[in-house]
Formats: sequence, C-alpha cells, structure tokens
Amino acid sequence: MGLTLDELAKVAQSHTSRKVTVLRDLGETQFLEYLHRSNDPGRRYIVNFDRAQIFGAGSGHHSPIGGYLEAEDLVFVLDVNFDFQPWLVERKRLFDATNTFDGDKKRGLLLIE
Repeated sequence: MGLTLDELAKVAQSHTSRKVTVLRDLGETQFLEYLHRSNDPGRRYIVNFDRAQIFGAGSGHHSPIGGYLEAEDLVFVLDVNFDFQPWLVERKRLFDATNTFDGDKKRGLLLIE
C-alpha cells in the first residue's frame, strides 16, 4: 500500500542533510507543543493520520503541516493529494486522526530540522 512513518523517515533522511526525527506515541499536550513549533521556519512537520477520522472515508496518509493558527486552534494541512488540496482542521480532530495505529505502531509526526 503506502509507506509507514518509519519508512517515510528513511526516505526523507536519504534526501536531506537535515535531521529527521519520528515523533510517535504523543499525548494531546505534546502534540499541541509540536504544533506551536510548526510555525518556526527551521522546523518542518509531516503528519501521518487516518483520513477516515477526518473525512469519513479513506485510510492512512501523510501530509506536510503548513502551520498552526493558535487563536483559531486550527492546523493548516498542505495535503499533496489533488482531490483534497490544502485544508484547515481543528487541532483535536487532527490529533484524534493521528492517535491511531498503522499496523502495530501509532501514527505520529515526522520532524525535519
């Protein structure tokens, strides 16, 4: 099917000299802390989430996070799928979609810095 978060990390690391870190088993507070840092231009995050949790259909997917709108508590997701394109989602909904399993491991974030 597709890549796991760990497999995506290996692909990313092979194409950059930047540090690549898998962030998994995050609590809601930790997830929010990383979202606050997503507006830092030196840090880039890719989120691995279950589309069904947000759109009612689909399966696992990876998308870059474009930023976090703190006042609105919305995450800007730069979806690479043409049918979806960029979208905004409530932080809690994205956390719930990320707090799911891909095989025997939890989904999470990929940090590139």
